[in-house]
Order: sequence, then C-alpha cells, then structure tokens
Amino acid sequence: MSKNVKKNKENVLTEKKIEQISNADLLKREGIIIDSDPVYCPKKNPGSAGTTIKLFTNYFGLKLNNTQGTVVYQYEIEISKILNNGKKVCVNKKREAGAKTNDYLEQISRRSLVTLWPAFHEVLKKHQIARPASSITDFNRILYMLDPIHNSFKNEENKNEFFTLSLDKNDFPDKIANCDEVKDVEKLEYNIRFTNEFEAADSIFSDNVLDRDGVQYLALLLSMKMSLDKENVSIYENGKNYLTRPLNHGFKESDIPELHGGKRLGIGSQKTVKLIEGRKGEAGISLAVDTKRTAFHEPMLLSEKFNALLANPRGGVGKFTGANVKKVVDNMKGLACHCVHLKNKIVIVSNISTETASNKKITVDGKTCSVSDYYKKKYNITLRNPDLPLVVQKNVFKGNKEECYYPMELLRVADFQRVRQSAQTPEQISAMIRQCATAPCKRLSEIHNLFSAFQLTSNEYLKEASITVEGNVLAATGRQLNPPTLLCSNNKSIQVTNQNGSWELGRDTVFNVPSSISNWCAVLIQGNGRFDVNMKTAETFVKMYVKTARTHGVKITDCAEICQCPSNERELLNLFDYLKKHKTGFVLFMTPDSVTSLHNLVKLYERQFGIPTQDLKHSTVSKTVEKNQYRTLENIIMKSNIKKGGHNFDLKNVIKSDRMIMGIGFNHTISGDEDSLSVVGYAANTRKIPSEFAGDVHYIQFARDGKIEFYDKVIQNTVQNFRASRGILPKEIFIYRTSGSEGRYNDYCIYEIPYIKAKIKQYAPGAKLVFIVVEKAHNVRFFKDKINPTDKAPFQNVAPGSVVDTGITNPKLCEFFLTSHSGLQGTAKTPKYVILYDDLNVKMDELEGLTNSLAYGYQIVSLPTSLPAPVYIANQYAERGRNMLNANNTKMGPKKVIQDEEGANKEFSYAATIFSNVRINA
Repeated sequence: MSKNVKKNKENVLTEKKIEQISNADLLKREGIIIDSDPVYCPKKNPGSAGTTIKLFTNYFGLKLNNTQGTVVYQYEIEISKILNNGKKVCVNKKREAGAKTNDYLEQISRRSLVTLWPAFHEVLKKHQIARPASSITDFNRILYMLDPIHNSFKNEENKNEFFTLSLDKNDFPDKIANCDEVKDVEKLEYNIRFTNEFEAADSIFSDNVLDRDGVQYLALLLSMKMSLDKENVSIYENGKNYLTRPLNHGFKESDIPELHGGKRLGIGSQKTVKLIEGRKGEAGISLAVDTKRTAFHEPMLLSEKFNALLANPRGGVGKFTGANVKKVVDNMKGLACHCVHLKNKIVIVSNISTETASNKKITVDGKTCSVSDYYKKKYNITLRNPDLPLVVQKNVFKGNKEECYYPMELLRVADFQRVRQSAQTPEQISAMIRQCATAPCKRLSEIHNLFSAFQLTSNEYLKEASITVEGNVLAATGRQLNPPTLLCSNNKSIQVTNQNGSWELGRDTVFNVPSSISNWCAVLIQGNGRFDVNMKTAETFVKMYVKTARTHGVKITDCAEICQCPSNERELLNLFDYLKKHKTGFVLFMTPDSVTSLHNLVKLYERQFGIPTQDLKHSTVSKTVEKNQYRTLENIIMKSNIKKGGHNFDLKNVIKSDRMIMGIGFNHTISGDEDSLSVVGYAANTRKIPSEFAGDVHYIQFARDGKIEFYDKVIQNTVQNFRASRGILPKEIFIYRTSGSEGRYNDYCIYEIPYIKAKIKQYAPGAKLVFIVVEKAHNVRFFKDKINPTDKAPFQNVAPGSVVDTGITNPKLCEFFLTSHSGLQGTAKTPKYVILYDDLNVKMDELEGLTNSLAYGYQIVSLPTSLPAPVYIANQYAERGRNMLNANNTKMGPKKVIQDEEGANKEFSYAATIFSNVRINA
C-alpha cells in the first residue's frame, strides 16, 4: 500500500551533513570503501540466564484499527495575515537550519498559531477538501492530512508546487473573530505545498531504522488535542511538554517549589512513540511517557532576579564581582524581557554591563548625560536602583551595530523560559536533585496523571485516524542476573549478597594490588565558615586515613606535613611550586564546601606538575571524624589506591586476558564564545590485570557526535598500553560508545565502524570487533510489579541486574535494557545497549552478563554503577578534560588561552606524562 514518493527536501548544509562529508573524505583518504547501505547486527536470540521477573513499563499500547491502512499526506504550510493596509505578515516564518530561538518567542508564535487554527478548519470546510479532524500540525510549518488536498489544485506534474487558500474576515469562525490575533486582519492566507506521502503502518514497521515518517506523524497526532489546550500546557521540542497548571492534574504545591535565583520548577513530560516487538514476535507500537522536571525563570523584574541570584543564605546580597558576575551573566544573557515603560516591548538581553545607570555616559542628540538622567528627561522616570548593572541589548540599525542600555528595574522576565544548563547554580542543582528524585511508586502515579492530561480518550483526531490508546501501562518479562564474584589479595572472595548490590570488603581485607604512597602531604584549604575543618580535626583525619590504608595493605608512610593554604588561585599555584620542589608523591586536599572555584585548578596543576591529588570536602572530613564513618573512609582509601596505581579487587572470570574493553564518552558543553572544542574521554583495561581500567582525554573540534578521526589516536594508545602491560596484542576489542539517539546509528555503521576496523587492522591485526552503543538519554522506565510505597527508594526500584531483551525492545535492533545499579534516590534510569556490530557472534547471555559484571568494576565504591566501568570512567575523563580546559582559560593572572585541538591535547592529555596508563581520574 505504501507509495514511493520522492521527498522534496531542501538541500540545507546542516552540521550533521558537514560531519558526514568530513567523515566520507577521511574514509576515502584511508582507502576505506564506503557502503551507503548500512548493515546492522542481526537480532540475536534472547538470553536465558538469571531468574525470571515480572516488570511494568511506562509504555501505553497503541492500536491501529484501520485494517486497510492509513495513507498520510505531508505538506509544508505557510500562514500569513493580510492586513487592512494591504501589508502581508507571515505568522510562521521558515527558520534557518540550526538557528537558535528564544523559548518565549517560540511559545508566543506557537500560541498565535493555536489561536488561528480554527480558521484553517473553516478553510477546509469552505473548499470541501478534507475533514477538519484529519488535519494534524506541529504548529510551525508541517501539516499532515488524511486526504490529498493538493489534488484539487495541482496535477501530477506540478504537485510539489505551492497552492494558495484564503479565508476572508467575514468567514472567520466565532472562536477567533474578536481575538487580538485577527485585529486589523482582512484575510488569512495559506500557502501549501505537497512534500510526501506514506502509509503510516508501513513506515513504522519497515526494515529501515531511519524511516521516521510514521513515527513523526503519530507523535504529532498524539499531541494534537493537548497542543490546542494552551491554557494548561506548553509544548516544546522533541515531545517535551509542561503543565502550566499542574495542581489541576494531581500534583501538589510541594511538587513545584521555588528555586534559588528567581526560578521555579516546571513539571511536565517527555513522550515518544516506540516500535516494540510485542507478544510472540508480533510487532506493535506504544507510547512511552515519563515525568520531566525542569527549571524555569520566574516572571519578575530583572532587578528582583539580580538580588535573588546574589542573595546569601544568611541574608543580604553579595557583590557583583568575581564569580558573581559570571553567575548573573549566565542567568540573564539571552532572556526575553518585557520593557515595562515601552508597552511591554520585548528586549533580548545580550549582556550585562559592569557599569550602572549612574555612571554610564551616553550621547543623545549631541549631548552627553548619564543613563539615569536620560530616563528622567525622556520618560520622567526616577530610577529606584540607579547603581545596579545595566542590561545591554545589541541591535543592528541601518546596517550599523549599536548597543542599547536598560535599567534592570524596567525589564520584566517573560514567561515560558527554561533555565539553560550554564545558568544552573549549585543551590538550584541541589534543589532539583531532591525534587527529581521521585521514588518509583510516586513516579508511576505521576505518569498516569500525565497520561490523563494528554486527553487521549474521547479524542476526535485519534478517532479520525482510527487509533486507540490503551489506558494501562504494558508489562514486560525480564530476568535478574547474578552479580560477579569479587577477588581481593590471595584470591579472597567477596560475595555480593545485598538486595541493592552492595558489598563489604571487611576491615582486614588486603586490596588485590596495594599501592605505595610515600613523601606525601595533606593540604588544608582555609575557609571562613563556622563548620570548616580546623587543624586538629585535619590531624585526626590524617591519622585515621593512614591507619585504615595500612589495614588494606597500602604501603603508606606517615604524612610529611599538613600545609595550610588560603583559598585563592595565586596561593594555590605557589603551593604547587613548593610541592614540586620537594618532589611530593601525593597530596590529600581538604577544601571547604563553600569553595568551589579551586577544584578544577587543583586538577589542572595535578596534570601540569605531575603530582597526584585527591580533593575532599570539609564536610566529608568532619563527618568521618565526628561519626567515625568507616565506610566513607574506606571509599576514600580505595580511591587513593587506584590513583597511585593499585587495584582494589578483581572480577572473577569476567574478562579474558586477550580481550580489550573500551568505553568512549563525550563532553560537548562549550563554555563561552572562545571555546570551540569537544572532549573525548576514553578508558580501557590496558593494565596488567584484565579488570584494571585506565583512561585519557582527547580534544577535537566541536562536534555533537559525528567526528571520528580521534579513533586513530585512541586505538593506537590503548593497544600500545595493552601490549606494554601484557606482552600481547588484543585478539578481541569491545567498544561501548555513548550516543545521543537512534538517528545517529546509520552514520556509526557507514563511517565510524569501518574506520575503527581499519585502525584495528593497523594497530592490532586480526583482532575482532564488537561495537555497542550505550544510551541513557531516553524516557523508558521499569517498575517492579509489586511496590510497597512505604519502602525507601532502593527497595522500591527494580533490583540490580534486571535485564529486558524481549517484548518492549525494538524489533529492528539487537538491543537490551539493563539496570545494573541500585536506584538510591528516585527511580533508577535504565541504560539501553544496542549492538551495532559483532564480529564474534557473541550470545546475548554473554553480552548481558559481561555488561552487568563490568558495572561492579568501578573500584572506588562498594556498589555497582549505572554503566559499565569503562563507560563510567570514560565519561569522567571527558568531564575532567573539559574542566581542565576551562580552568586554564579562565584562571586569573597570566595565562595562555588554548582554543585549538593540537594545543589542548599537548597540554592536557595524559599520554606523555607519568599518568599514562594510570587511572589518575579516580
């Protein structure tokens, strides 16, 4: 039934296409043949190991009732207002690919289109070309119809050309006749162009992983009725939506607290359409729904927000200097604000000036005056806060760039604006973590509340498309895998028996490989807080630290000295000069909790001076001493042992000696306009013991996910280290690679995997490859079939080792979901693993068992991690690489700002230092 219609898509050179061209050129230079038709790893038989368990998901089943199939016609639509004066105003202008937009402006545009939508229904009735309920839109420029409306206006030869429909104001429906959106509007005009035709079910169930036509249509169809309810819901990109009145949907005031810095918590959901295997291999479709909490800027005067951002916990407002300047700029830059003295004209904040209305001089009509005087003379406004920093708006007027200055007290933050990641303060993040840690029982209840808010029952759009949505979440059959056996010195085994996957080493247990720590010292960073650690507490802690380390076999000398260092950058640099002079072998820092600006510098100087460091918070030191917290102290010692080249415990019979397992992680969080680099973190078992992982960083030009040339250096370094440690080349290489979405899988198969295979052939001839993509950025959740709401989160969550590889998995992909960790707070987020390439034909049981066991190899805690150790460690190295780069480029005093990948790799990678093949980032 599916019709092959050539899609008429504009040839826009997007970031992704640029990466594809770059990768294609690279493969050609390497002599690698490009196969544009990717071959995915075949679906494997599901595993059978472990104990069968029943789980529930956050999936709601979808049923396609039209046995004849549903043909969907896709159009591009442009809506314009023709004003009384003859002027034409486009309501939904086409955006350039990758163009940034402001949340407020986006929402206002969307709400305008929602208001006008009944007029389009009237057009369809007027021309008798389609049923109104068959029209689905993204309220931008996409239109789906169940009728071929273009056939009434175009023939086969010119069917992809625009045709125009219009509606005079006399025909406007009553719903919009008197609204502001049609004030002074003579008629509405619709320019429509046919772009595609597909059969929804054929598209969804096709073998092509990238055929998203049917899924995109269903996603908009399921959102259509809710999208029209602009009073209760705000719709954002990629299926994200937020309730504007959450109290009407089962939520409480305590669920939506105010946040530090003039922000509030928004509650909503992210929903996605999923193709699933279904029962007995009969593929089906489902809707995955999960709660989503996001910080929003509270509508308020910008002057009030300024004070809220700088407010001290004990009262008063901090000064607009140092780190506070960055905090304010990060939170205000890019905000849309209403100019209260100019009829709420919208101003987009470009920057925050260090000058004030009192001292900033401007020239107007040839005369110079202060900004404060200008507002008094021009608007008769006497500023109440003339000494606050000024807001800068950059404009282009008659081809010339100019800056306009606004007092904060005359700007009000517009609604609907989410807080960017760079604008999140430590206080806000702390509050968000607490609020987002929703225990499974509550989360499942919230998911049902959100499902009700979607208005999927009695839905005329779904009825028109002959689709129904089941009201109960789908069940899934899983298995609970056994944890590995841990081995310490002399093959002493440690069994993991607790329900949360934890274990205890035992106070007299000697590490598998104890390290040596000599000529070392402690550093007490000085602070001003009442609860900061004093010298007496520091001395007590150091004694406890040494004693405990020795009980675990660490060959540690007495602490050479406890230095005190003021909490400023210059003194820290002087300290490292001193430590280097005395050939210090290890430094244990104790830093006040309130001092957050030095940690990244400590790690930068660690790399530059070649001195291993470990940084503890004062609160950790205090609690360890005051409450004699042995487990905390043991974790600290475990970390020290790894940093100094030791190994705490082995994983029994998990990794073969000739198998190299690598994790790849990325950090794309650029900081400021000068930052143009992405960071690749990688880790592999390249040391002598197969379960021993070390890592490094590699810098590349900024790329979201597509650059692949870094694999040359990564594979070369890891294979060389592997051979140096074990005297052999690896015969098998497993790569766990973090990923953003399924939309990238084709590129991995076309460019990345062939390039990796070529590099393996170059550096480890004959080695076989298994390539696994790891995803956490999805909205799939699993729940126990029976949850006791009075239990704490770890016991409400699914148990560590819970794996699902049937029923709700994608029939097009070889994948499984594995919850390897215990959800200590909130609901555990289960990673998804997709095997894209397998040269070894490994069985599912082995892949799942290996992945689960690797989660126990992180070494510095007595719990399994949410990801396999090499991936977890790789992500941490990527973050470390970013932090070192930022610390170098933003430190005070003389500095060499590094913006190129060659310079960054030379300055910050560990390969050519004493930390090569050592896990210094433990």
